[in-house]
Amino acid sequence: MSNKTDIRHEGMRIGGEKVFTDKVVEVKYPYTDEVIGTVPAGTAEHARKAFEIAAAYKSKLSRYERSKILQRTGELIGERRDDLAKWLTLELGICHQHAIYETKRAQDVYQFAAAQAMASRLNEDLGDGGEPLAAILQKNAGNVTDPAKDLEARVKAGPHMLRHDGNPVMTWMMSNVNARVDKNDNVFPNKLNDECKIDGPVALITAMSRAMVMEEPDNGYHISPIPDFVMSA
Repeated sequence: MSNKTDIRHEGMRIGGEKVFTDKVVEVKYPYTDEVIGTVPAGTAEHARKAFEIAAAYKSKLSRYERSKILQRTGELIGERRDDLAKWLTLELGICHQHAIYETKRAQDVYQFAAAQAMASRLNEDLGDGGEPLAAILQKNAGNVTDPAKDLEARVKAGPHMLRHDGNPVMTWMMSNVNARVDKNDNVFPNKLNDECKIDGPVALITAMSRAMVMEEPDNGYHISPIPDFVMSA
């Protein structure tokens, strides 16, 4: 599966620098016990130095700059997904499909953090200290399932429940949506691969989620009285 040239020797990061040690810890592929890499055998002194640097650090980055760094990190994970998944499989012994899923989760975390940084900046610059002007809605079952089911019901009910202006970009993105249903009947919109963008449908579902909270309809969520949603990019 691997050979001598595959062995990866990684260093610690302390204060922005790679640090290597004479003693190392071997990382082995769980199924064959084959060495696939090494990491430094850090000491208490390494940990002490790292904590001292962290405690003394004062960030000069703006929220915008932090947001851009986080966003770029997420992009790099996407660009290097196959290579990252390969090493996750070798280190953890998980299958390739699960390794790909883990890289996507990591990418989501960084992109969420980037958006949160920008929301915090907006609240600080324009807020009055009361309710926040901007907040990031987490993509969990409680925020996604009901509006996703409502959207499906509207599509099946016909144009009197959902107006669509024929926008080709939104049409394409809707065709990319692959609904994932878990054992609790929660629905999550997924895309088959990175090329299949679903930003428009996700934004629509998010908007419907917030509208449902405001409307609090008495007749349930399947055909709720949210007025005239227009699907457009």
